[in-house]
This record gives sequence, C-alpha cells and structure tokens, in this order.
Amino acid sequence: MAAKSVVLCSVSWIDGRNLPPIGFWFISGALASWPRRVLMGLVGTANPAPPPELQNVATFRASQEYRALMSCSVQGGSKISVSDPVLDAGWTPPLNKSRFDPGLLAQFAAHRAPIPDDPMYYAGEASGISEICAGHLHPASTLNVPSKATVLTSALIKFRAGAHTDKIGIDDAKSPVHVPWVWCEYALVRVGDELRLLGQGSSFPSHRWYVNGKQVGECLQKAVAVSETDPALSTGQPAKEIQSSAANDRSNGPIVDQDYAIGKGAGINVVLPRGLLD
Repeated sequence: MAAKSVVLCSVSWIDGRNLPPIGFWFISGALASWPRRVLMGLVGTANPAPPPELQNVATFRASQEYRALMSCSVQGGSKISVSDPVLDAGWTPPLNKSRFDPGLLAQFAAHRAPIPDDPMYYAGEASGISEICAGHLHPASTLNVPSKATVLTSALIKFRAGAHTDKIGIDDAKSPVHVPWVWCEYALVRVGDELRLLGQGSSFPSHRWYVNGKQVGECLQKAVAVSETDPALSTGQPAKEIQSSAANDRSNGPIVDQDYAIGKGAGINVVLPRGLLD
C-alpha cells in the first residue's frame, strides 16, 4: 500500500481591515507625514483575504493577490519525505485608487506628485534562508515544539516587498527606512499518537495555514498605528544605506532576532484528524 501524504500550505497577505481609514484629515496630514504616506500605499495595495479552502495552489498563485505562499506535500511511511515544494515571496499589487475618495486623492497628488495608473504586479523577494526541511526544524524557527515531539517537516519563508516597491517608499513617501523583513513558518509534528500543525508569523502582515486545502488556522496582522515607531513602518534597514541582498541573506539565529525583521505575532497549535499520515 502506498504511503499516505498530506499537503501543507501557508498564505501571507496584507489585510485592509487592520489598517487605518483614509479620510480627509488623514490625507491632509499625509502632506507632512511619511507614516501616513506609507500607510496610503499599504491601504491601496491591501489584498482580499485568501479563501477558506485552497484546493488548487497553482490557480491561487495565478491571482498574485498575496504577499507570500509556502506549500509542500509530506509523504508518510517509514521515512518522511517532502515533494512539490513552493517558496513564493508574493507580489505587491497595483494601487487600488477606488479605496480613496477621488477628490482627496487629487488634492494629495496636487501637493505631492501625480499618482500614475500602474497595472503591474511587482514581485517580492525571499531571503536565502527560506527553506522547507524534511525531518528537522528550520534553524531560524521560533516555534515552541513540545519536548517529546518528532518534527516531520518544517518550513520558513523570510520575505519582503521588492526593489520597485521599496524605491517608491523611499523616493515618493520619503520613508526613512527600507521595507522590512517579514516571515511565516509552520511545522508538522507528531506528539505521541497526535499529529499537529504548529504555525507562527510576524505580527505584520496576516497569515493563514491550510492542511489538504482546508484552513486550519489564521493570525490576523496587528493593527498598524499612524506612528513613526510602529513596527510595520519603522523596522526596515535605514534608507541612507543600500538595501542588503535578499538572495545572499544568510542571517543566523531565530528569525525574531535577525536584523530588520518584524517580531512575531500570535501562533497556532492545531491537532489534526487521526490517520492523515498513518
């Protein structure tokens, strides 16, 4: 009899519900406030929440409406193996101007610069430490794995918006920092006769986890404040420095201790139905 397998997936996205409303006073204040200008970009490029069922990863990826996605198939049996790995650093979608009052947006553009209609999706960047591991915990993991648990597979993606989005943040919004590192991870573990999915992610953006296409957990991003010290806005590398290479990143230690990475939010610890890999 062929060994059973289970498909694991995580999706990270920017959820507009935890971002400030953009009204007259907000846009008026944005003329002199870089946090407000950055937040206008986040609101305008926020994603719809991913679906509660994700049976076809390839179809969902074609939408480009996510900030990161990880997926793999885990085969059970005498030796655990992983196939069909996906480590996708996602996209920044076009600015959706319909989320702003046209008159207020025109006022902002008149004082700053015209906001062009750009239909392009711009690819994000994955760190070189992003990896899907079979049989052991990712070395940068923050997961609290029970002492007697066996790790079957572990996946972590460290990602950020790409160079085009970063340039807009610095040149147009006048942000004093580059885009920050954010991250998402999960691990499939066996604890006695239980199979569990553990998940964790940065406090921004939002993260959702799936097993065999069914949502099993979600952590919504922490609300972003209009503040120069909010972690979602202020964590990145100083703008006066050249942004470090994503592909060449070899940062050590837990992801929460790595430079310019946003700290962790809530996590999940889900007991899965029996027999998934037996």
